[in-house]
Amino acid sequence: MHTALLFPGQGSQYIGMGQELFSSSIVAKRTFEEASEILGYSVSNLCFQGSLAELTRTDYAQPCILTVSIAAFRVLMERMEREPVYLAGHSLGEITALTASGALHFADAIRLVRYRGMLMRDAQKNKAGSMMAIYGLASQVIEKECLEPEYRGLVVISNLNSSRQTVVSGQVNALTKIKERFIDLGGHVTSLQVGGAFHSPFMKNAAMQLYDELGRIPFHSMRYSVLSNVTALPYPSVTCIPSFLSEQMVERVRWQGCVQFLMERQVNNLIEVGPGSVLSNMLRREKLDACMIQSIDTKENLQKLINERTPKGTGAISYARYLKAALCTKNYNIHGETSDYLEEVAGPFRELEQLARAGDVAGGNAKALEALHHILDCKMTPALQRGDILSHIAEEGVVRHV
Repeated sequence: MHTALLFPGQGSQYIGMGQELFSSSIVAKRTFEEASEILGYSVSNLCFQGSLAELTRTDYAQPCILTVSIAAFRVLMERMEREPVYLAGHSLGEITALTASGALHFADAIRLVRYRGMLMRDAQKNKAGSMMAIYGLASQVIEKECLEPEYRGLVVISNLNSSRQTVVSGQVNALTKIKERFIDLGGHVTSLQVGGAFHSPFMKNAAMQLYDELGRIPFHSMRYSVLSNVTALPYPSVTCIPSFLSEQMVERVRWQGCVQFLMERQVNNLIEVGPGSVLSNMLRREKLDACMIQSIDTKENLQKLINERTPKGTGAISYARYLKAALCTKNYNIHGETSDYLEEVAGPFRELEQLARAGDVAGGNAKALEALHHILDCKMTPALQRGDILSHIAEEGVVRHV
């Protein structure tokens, strides 16, 4: 089963997002701390305790969503047995996907989305337009109406999200008029609470400014294939990043095309990585055949995903392998306080020892894996070595000394 990771865009934010990850994973906590240092304010405070009005501000929402998504990605990649074949993200999520692929360093991505958010905030201040979501009408019908003389150039399709949902952007007065037309045709229309006509030609100036900013950022080789919202195809190379990301601001988001690309290639394990479950819910409504759709937004969902990938084993021998892995893995945490480190790992080590002595225990594999991951978190074990450890436990029962 091939896997794709999907990263949400703006609109998925909520108070409390990422808190479970922050409190349960050292890697996630460090991701929040790195973002906070770059931005000059506490991302964790804003995400966990801020006001929704503040978190919804586009210049705050975008860096916060990126931070939560990358924290979730880093935690997930430490625990997945198989790596994804494709990454894709909706609007802002495309930048997250590029970051997860290695094309962008996290620090550069945080600065980029902060700047992108500021450009979109300025568009809202200037009342550059608005957006509407239309349900129940085919995109061809919506396109035809947008091309009518009284709306041409004033209203355009901005998001092809699914067979059930299309979003349009345009001037406020023109949107008010065309809304009645869509309702007459049998559509259900929801006005979006934004002050900008995003993903449309009305964002031309912002797109040019973003392109200039992208020209100052170094890009790196991609570890995974990333789908572009503009083409609904994989990026051919990192040299396309400035043009594709700036074009995305003025072109329609072809999310439905991205999903179709994955389906045509039998990529039928789709995992939403980030706050909320907007993309997962949209996909479920599409009723994709033989497709596993998952979200890891909560601790329970993440644990479920981990459990489904728990290495199989039996009794004391299996648990002894977990303990051996925990003991033999090199400690990369050379800058931490020794006393703090010992306090962090003492409990998980005791749990592994107890499991190894007890033999078959209900839910023991999940407990052993959680304890092992906690120890590897404390040891700052690199993701690739962590993957080797789990593979040997699962396949050979022999743990490599690293």
